[in-house]
Amino acid sequence: MKIYKYLVENKNLILAGGFCFLLVVLRWCLTLDYYYFFLIWNLFLAGIPLLISQYLESGRKKFLYPFLALWLLFLPNSFYVVTDLIHLRTSAMPVYDTIMISLFALLCLFLGFSSMQKISSILYQKMRIFNKFLLDSFILFLCSFGIYLGRFLRYNSWDILKNPFNLALDCRDFIRFPIQHFHVWLFTFCFGILLILLFFIFQKLKPQRDAIK
Repeated sequence: MKIYKYLVENKNLILAGGFCFLLVVLRWCLTLDYYYFFLIWNLFLAGIPLLISQYLESGRKKFLYPFLALWLLFLPNSFYVVTDLIHLRTSAMPVYDTIMISLFALLCLFLGFSSMQKISSILYQKMRIFNKFLLDSFILFLCSFGIYLGRFLRYNSWDILKNPFNLALDCRDFIRFPIQHFHVWLFTFCFGILLILLFFIFQKLKPQRDAIK
C-alpha cells in the first residue's frame, strides 16, 4: 500500500523518467549505438537524493545525520547531467541528442532542487544561526566542486569509501595550491553561480507549480 501511494504521489516524475528512458531506447533502435545508456544510470543516481529527502521529510529522525551525509554525497549527481552536454561534440545525431540530453538534465535538476528544498528546510531548522540563502549557496558550491571531481578527475560518489586516500590528496592539493589549480576554483565558482541562479528560478516557479496541482 505504501509503495502504491508513493507511486501515485510521484507519478509525474515517474512518467517523465520513463519518457527519457524511451528516448534512449529509441536512439538505440535507430542507430544500434548503446553509448547513451549511461544517461539512464545518471538519472538513477540523480533520484537517490530525492528519495533520501522524502524519507527524512516524512518525519523519520533515526540515523538523521548519516542520511544527511549520504544525501550530500549523492546530491552532485543530480546536477552532473548538465555537463553531459559535452558529449554533443562527437554526436552523430546532434539535434536529437541535444533534445534528449537536455530533457535528462532538466529532470535531474528538478530532482536535485526538489531534494534540496526539503533538506535545506530541515537543516535551517537545526541551524538557526545560518541564513537560508547562504546555506543553500554553500551546498550548491560544494556540489559544483563535486561535479568537477566527477567530470574531470572521474571520481564517483562511492570513491569516498573505495578510494579515499587519492581523493583526499587531490582535494588537499587544490586547497594548498589554489593558484596552480585556478581552473578548479574557476569551474567551481562559475558552475556554482549557475546552480544558484537555477535554484532561485526553481523556487520562484514553485507557487505556479502548486497552483497547477
